[in-house]
Amino acid sequence: MGQSCGKGDRGLSYSVVNRGDRLTITFQHELLAILGLSFVLILTIYLVPIPALRIVLGAPFVLFFPGYTLVAALFPGKDDLEGIERLGLSLGLSIAVLPLMGLVLNYTPLGITLLTTLLSATSFMVVTCGIAYYRRGRLPPEERYTLHVELDLAGWRASGLIDRSLTVALAFSIVAALGTFFFVLAKPEVGERFTEFYLLGPWGKAEGYPTYVLAGQPIRLIVGVVNREHDDVRYRLEKEVAGQVLEQIAEIELAHDEKWEEHYTFTLVEPGEDQKVSFLLYKGDDQAPYRSLHLWVSVLALGAPVATGTPGPMLTPTPVASPPAQASPTPIPVETATPTSTPSPTPIPTGTATATPQARVIHIVQPGETLSSISRQYGVSYQAIMDANGLEDPNLIAVGQELIIPVPDETLPTATPTPR
Repeated sequence: MGQSCGKGDRGLSYSVVNRGDRLTITFQHELLAILGLSFVLILTIYLVPIPALRIVLGAPFVLFFPGYTLVAALFPGKDDLEGIERLGLSLGLSIAVLPLMGLVLNYTPLGITLLTTLLSATSFMVVTCGIAYYRRGRLPPEERYTLHVELDLAGWRASGLIDRSLTVALAFSIVAALGTFFFVLAKPEVGERFTEFYLLGPWGKAEGYPTYVLAGQPIRLIVGVVNREHDDVRYRLEKEVAGQVLEQIAEIELAHDEKWEEHYTFTLVEPGEDQKVSFLLYKGDDQAPYRSLHLWVSVLALGAPVATGTPGPMLTPTPVASPPAQASPTPIPVETATPTSTPSPTPIPTGTATATPQARVIHIVQPGETLSSISRQYGVSYQAIMDANGLEDPNLIAVGQELIIPVPDETLPTATPTPR
């Protein structure tokens, strides 16, 4: 005795026919169902971010839908392929099509992102479904392919032992593969666990580290930590000099992929060569350092007094040559000369000194200044300052030292004498 049920007449979506030991389910518009599930997946990702629902909808979207729509477009007739052939081609082509899409996206300005991947895969399926419906429509109704899911218990009993064993093995392999796939999606493998710990120079680059400093001169660095441990971690940073803990820099707690970066200033007061300055990073309550960084700094004794205040650059003009000497009058004998009033000095016009081509600027080095900061202050290269002063090491300058700044002549001020 047979039973059947369905939905709709002309626009039949599916039908179920039960004849004894044979159960047949027919889907008339499976391509529309695939497109509908694809759009539901996009809405789920951006509107209802439920991980389990994304896995259930995303697995067939990646492994089956693109290949099935392509096979439907290539083979619209029901006799073109067997059911198992369509299934195998659908899985294989899906695995082949999506990487090709990613390769194309990689060479476009859009790049490979979640949104571009979803849109490109969905657009591909819309095009292939349109071609499949067009090609099916040109065939007689009895020759068009329709998706049938059939369970024939009588045929199962009539088949041989080898056929049944192979069928069970195939079904078990498919179930195992799907189970492994879902498990990997639900429990992704955690990558390498590590922590980035770094020191940068005062300008945020991996250069400009101090090698020679004066005792008490501020040393500026940038300390950074990035958590790649795939978990929340509490860190403690300390500074050591010559193996003795002098200061705890910070105690922070970072989530995965969170970054901490701060400017840090310290001083060294004991003169000595190649002093080891260690920066130690501890994780949690560990007593042993998790990461460590070291600097070797030579501390020089302060050899010159430090001027109070911050004197500005001092302009020192080169003396101008005197005018040619004129014929002097007949000298007066000393014994006959009668002293008179002391001659008044020649008046000198007041005003700012006039720059000459030989003019120069003298800068007095202040605490915390470096050759790079002085060069930026005057707009000249630090190499020009080194050449003008005969310096060999840009780090070896002392507080109170006078430096010649080779400022171009046109940048110097020009004074106009004030008339008397």
